[in-house]
Amino acid sequence: MRLTAALIVSAALAFSATAHADELYAVQGDTLYAASPSDGTWRALSSTWLGTELLTTHGGSIYAIQGDNLYRASPTDGSWDALTATWMGATGLTASDSSLYGFQNGSLYAMNPADGTWTSVAGSYVGTQHIAWAGGALMVIQNNVLYRVDPATGEYETLPSSYAGTTAVAGSPDAFFAVQGDILYRVDPATGAFESLGTGYVGTTEMTFCDGYIFVVWQGGLWRVNPTDGSYEAHTSDWTGTTALTCG
Repeated sequence: MRLTAALIVSAALAFSATAHADELYAVQGDTLYAASPSDGTWRALSSTWLGTELLTTHGGSIYAIQGDNLYRASPTDGSWDALTATWMGATGLTASDSSLYGFQNGSLYAMNPADGTWTSVAGSYVGTQHIAWAGGALMVIQNNVLYRVDPATGEYETLPSSYAGTTAVAGSPDAFFAVQGDILYRVDPATGAFESLGTGYVGTTEMTFCDGYIFVVWQGGLWRVNPTDGSYEAHTSDWTGTTALTCG
């Protein structure tokens, strides 16, 4: 990202964790946007985010990995500070109530949201394809198998079925969601029991859970999906080129 005097000043300011209603956050092209989950109205927050594919939220802030750096950004105006470096090649980022989690080059890391310092999560994670926090645990798809992982200990449970061909995942307090091929699945994070929420999702790469609904970017539009029965509606258009999506 390009440093400017204004951004350097804003980076020196403390980030507020003031409670606010959930919003969607997305990177499209060079810009970080915030959008209402109720009606899709959006506003641009800040620029210089080109290439960002990993977003999550924690404690009232947005977190992103772009290039080599982990950034924390304000959901109010997109001002940011760089926390830690050496994240080049990371392909996963998610958050629990207390920590961030990232996957990079065969290793899984727990990161402190306050300063980005990290520790390795015990275990072998070579072949990890997707991670998400769901049902109070870290859900990991590794070599097409779904695992429920306790990041504090590295202990894990292998859950049933194959997740080959999964293109997007998301988590809620009581469910894990995965798009596999053409189908959106709801999965019980404790048992791995799953059910189809419907078809027609082929090509989906961006998905998040927000304000009680699943949000999916598909064919240039944002779709809102009921997580119980799979009913859906087209929310807003003009989402072509979105590379990252989260909620907080």
